[in-house]
Amino acid sequence: MTRSLMFCFRMFCFRRWFFVTTLFFGLSAVAAPAQIGLYGMGSGGRFTAMGGQGGSVTAWGGTVGVYDDFLPLGPVSLGGDVRGFIQSSSNSTQYGNKLMGGLVGLRLAVHVPAIPLRPYIQAEVGGVGTNNGDSASRTASVAYQVQGGLDVTVFPHLDLRGEYGAGQANSINNSGHTLQEFGAGIVLRL
Repeated sequence: MTRSLMFCFRMFCFRRWFFVTTLFFGLSAVAAPAQIGLYGMGSGGRFTAMGGQGGSVTAWGGTVGVYDDFLPLGPVSLGGDVRGFIQSSSNSTQYGNKLMGGLVGLRLAVHVPAIPLRPYIQAEVGGVGTNNGDSASRTASVAYQVQGGLDVTVFPHLDLRGEYGAGQANSINNSGHTLQEFGAGIVLRL
């Protein structure tokens, strides 16, 4: 009987250890989608006076940024995003169209492991500067924007990205402008 009790005790301990280990690795796998991504996009921006009054700027350039999906909740994750963009194009004046800025905000993403698509939406605030195509210096504006996009996984940890964002910028003299951004590029998930 002693051997059978000892055997039962060992099996109980093994099963308990197996359950705890499985639970630990299972929870780790659920938390695994939380990750940092670095991205770069070719982007275009349109900065237009509200109501069509005043000037507008259309410019091309690039956007770079980083996001962190720090709170995974199953297939949905909450995180943050920080980005900067610089865009310019020539126009009929000697100054050209220039648009640059930085935004920071919250991000909500969806990821189902069996599907290589990662849609996301994010709301950000920050600052934008533009020359409105008629000056060598830029005018600063406080801006907000909502972006929506889709990351498509092409290789492990490498996604293609398409994105559109719209919002508003208010300059110091309280003139409002719409701010639209669109871009396509790559994401490296760390």
